[in-house]
Amino acid sequence: MVDTAFDTLGAARKLKAAGVEAEQAEAIVEVMGQSVNQLVTVERFEAGNETLHARIDAFQTELLARIDALSTELRAEIARSLLIAVGVMIAANALMMTILGIVLTGAASLD
Repeated sequence: MVDTAFDTLGAARKLKAAGVEAEQAEAIVEVMGQSVNQLVTVERFEAGNETLHARIDAFQTELLARIDALSTELRAEIARSLLIAVGVMIAANALMMTILGIVLTGAASLD
């Protein structure tokens, strides 16, 4: 990573030459020096960008895994529901056929 160089001594001298008192010039230069150290360089930006992309990729992978797991659970639940529905329809059909048989047998015995 490349650090930006800031000539604190030169800046203080220029401020003093411009009429700024020494104490104030030193304070201004100190604040400016700290600010320069916090500048975003291309290298820092690219490193942050790479970190962000890595985190996005990890989140995407985790999200897709969760979606796959939920999809599998949902398919299993749908299959169970369909089996129950088919079982109920078969039982209802058997009951209906039994009742129909009783009704027809009863009607035939009346003749």
